[in-house]
This record gives sequence, C-alpha cells and structure tokens, in this order.
Amino acid sequence: MDASADNDLDYVQSAMGSNLDTVLVYNILKTHSYLSPFIGKDLRRHRLTAAQLNTLLLLGSAGGEGLMMGEIGKKLVVTKSNVTGLIDRLERQGFAERVLQDHDRRAITVKLSAKGKKLLDRAIPHHAELHSELTDSLSAKEKETLIRLLSKLRRELRKRRREMKK
Repeated sequence: MDASADNDLDYVQSAMGSNLDTVLVYNILKTHSYLSPFIGKDLRRHRLTAAQLNTLLLLGSAGGEGLMMGEIGKKLVVTKSNVTGLIDRLERQGFAERVLQDHDRRAITVKLSAKGKKLLDRAIPHHAELHSELTDSLSAKEKETLIRLLSKLRRELRKRRREMKK
C-alpha cells in the first residue's frame, strides 16, 4: 500500500480526533470500498451479484432439502420482498427452483438447480483465487487474527441488532 493510501483516513482523525473506535470503523468501511470493485468485477464475469452468490452458496449448503423462503431471508438478513425478487432472478436464470410443499401450499422451498450447482462449481475456484490475490499481503497468522476479530465484532453487532428489534 502506498503512503497516500495509508493517509486516506487522515481527514477522519483530524475531524474526530484520534478516537480509536472511529478510526477503526472508518478503516473497515474504507477497506470494504477497496475490495468491492474487485469482487464485483469477478461476480459480473459469472453474471452474478453478491446477493445472488450468497443465496446460491446458502442453497448449496442446504443440500437437496433446500430452504424455505423465510429461512433464506433470516440467514441473508434481508426482507421477504428482497428474497422474493432475488429468487425470482435466480429462477429466471435457471440457477434455483421453487418447490411448493404438498402439506402447505403457502410453504415454498427453494433448491439449487443442476445449472446453479454447475455455476458454483465453476465460479467458486475463481472467486477463491481472487480472494487469495486480494489478501496476499497478509500472513496466514494475520488473516486468522483478522477473521477472529471481525467475527467477534459481527457477533456483538448481531446481538445488538436483535436487541434493537425488541
């Protein structure tokens, strides 16, 4: 990383003082903004969005049983209408399929289609290679530490979000 990029957040420090928490949050956000274009470009190669890839990965991990629409929304943390639109697009592309449950016509299960599985089999290795390239400046130990710390932060944020909804 060049020196000017290291100083990208100087304006935060000058405006907010050297509040460590503020600098941390802005660093996380800035890092996301640097990662997004690379990831977006890779996903576009496969005609996918990040939300579509996450959904396909979720459906793939569910196996042949698939997932109920509501479960998808909870796991992806999106609204029911967002899940409907997302599944509509994946279904039009042939990557997912809806299955009505015999016992309850309102219950819809979504499964990964054979075409969706082929797409994942093709896209995941490319995506993983990109991730390796994007993080190759960090050692394995640094990656493990960062994963552990960000996971801890996300757990706390999920807990606070649940409490906020009560």
